[in-house]
Amino acid sequence: MKLRSITTIGACLVAAAVCLSGCQSSGGKKADYPTKPINVIVPFSPGGGSDVLTRSMMEYLELPNDQTFVAVNVDGAAGYIGCQQAFNSANDGYTLLAHNPMDVVSYTLGGTTDVSLYTELELICGIADDFNVLVTNKQSGWTTLDEVLEYVKAHPGEVKVGNTGSMNCNMADCIRVLDALGIREDVTIVPYNGGSDNKVANMGNHVQLSVNTGADIQSAVESGDEIPLLVISDRRSQSLPDTPCTKELGYDVVTTKPRGLYAPKGTSQEQIDIISEAVKNVCENEEFQQRILDLGLEVNYVPGDELQTKIDGWVEDIKPVFEEMKKQQ
Repeated sequence: MKLRSITTIGACLVAAAVCLSGCQSSGGKKADYPTKPINVIVPFSPGGGSDVLTRSMMEYLELPNDQTFVAVNVDGAAGYIGCQQAFNSANDGYTLLAHNPMDVVSYTLGGTTDVSLYTELELICGIADDFNVLVTNKQSGWTTLDEVLEYVKAHPGEVKVGNTGSMNCNMADCIRVLDALGIREDVTIVPYNGGSDNKVANMGNHVQLSVNTGADIQSAVESGDEIPLLVISDRRSQSLPDTPCTKELGYDVVTTKPRGLYAPKGTSQEQIDIISEAVKNVCENEEFQQRILDLGLEVNYVPGDELQTKIDGWVEDIKPVFEEMKKQQ
C-alpha cells in the first residue's frame, strides 16, 4: 500500500513537470522572430517625410522579444538606390524598406529599371496616405476651381502648372487631372526636382498652379501662401477637409500616395504577419494618428495584399500616360 502511494505521488510529480515544461515552451519561450533588431531602409535623407514617418512609428512599435526597428537612410536617385538595395537584400526578415508604393511603380514604368519592383518586392502593409493636390497661390486671386477653369479657358497658354518630377506617377497624376478638367492643352507643365522647389515656384508665382503633395504644401496652406483647389483621391484629405476630391466631382483620377513597408521577395509569411500586426497596433494609437496628421499625412493601415490589388489597378490606369510621356522624350 505504501509502495503504491509513493508510485502514485511520483507519477503525479512527473506529470506536473511535463505540464510545466509544456507551459514554458508555449507561453514562456521566446519567439523565434525577431531575435535581433530589424533594419528598415529609408531611401531618402534624414528629416524627409518617409524618414519622419518611419521614426515616429518606431517610437510606438512593440515587437516580440523587445526587439526594435533601426532606420537606415540610403539616399539617392529619388529613392531608387535604397529601393534597389532592399530588393537585393536577404529575405531573412531583418531588412525591410519604408517607401512610397507609387514611387516604386515609377521606377519601373518610367524606365529606371526593367525589374517590376512594385510586384517583385513583398508589400507588407500600408501605413499612411498622402495625396497629390492641385493648388494655386495668393497672387493669382483664385480661390475656387471654377475660377481657375474660367480664367484658363479665357487665356490659353498663359498659365503654368508646376509638378514634382517628370517621368513619374506625380506627372501622370498631373496630366490625368488636367485632361479631366479639360485644360491640358491650355497650360504649360513645368517639372521641378522636388516638392519643396515646386512649392517655392508656386509661392513666387513662377507658376500659377501646382500639383504637389499634401505634406509638401501643408505649411504654405496654413500660412495662406497656397490655396488648395482639388485633392486627387477617392476621398477628402483629413488635412484639407474643405477641399473637394476628384471622385466627388466626378473625375476618374483617384490615385492616392500611400506610404508602406516592403520586404524582399521570399520573406516568410510568418515574419510578414508579425511585422504587419505590430504596425497595425501602432496605427490604432490615437496619439500616433494625430502626430502623423500634423505632418500632413493621414494614418491608413491596409494589409499588403489589399493594397497591392489597389496599386495594380492604378498601374493599369496610368500605363498609357507613361507610354505617352516616353514618346515625347
